[in-house]
Amino acid sequence: MNIDQILEKLSTDKELAEKYAALKGIDAILAQAKADGFDVTREDVEALLAKISGKAGELSEPELAVVAGGNEDKHKTYPMFPKM
Repeated sequence: MNIDQILEKLSTDKELAEKYAALKGIDAILAQAKADGFDVTREDVEALLAKISGKAGELSEPELAVVAGGNEDKHKTYPMFPKM
């Protein structure tokens, strides 16, 4: 499964997206992806995060919540996160 297919799956499966949104760091995401049957490497996860965020590196918790919720408003206040 390539990163576009994984991104599509996360955007259409809210429960799965919420599970991934709760993970901390690339290693946790990679372990969960493998447990969920995705055939991915660390580089795949890094590329997916970069594609989602439009930049290299890990997403912050608010950014990941935006992606997981499918909301494009990166400045929206979420009850679980302090206002940015």
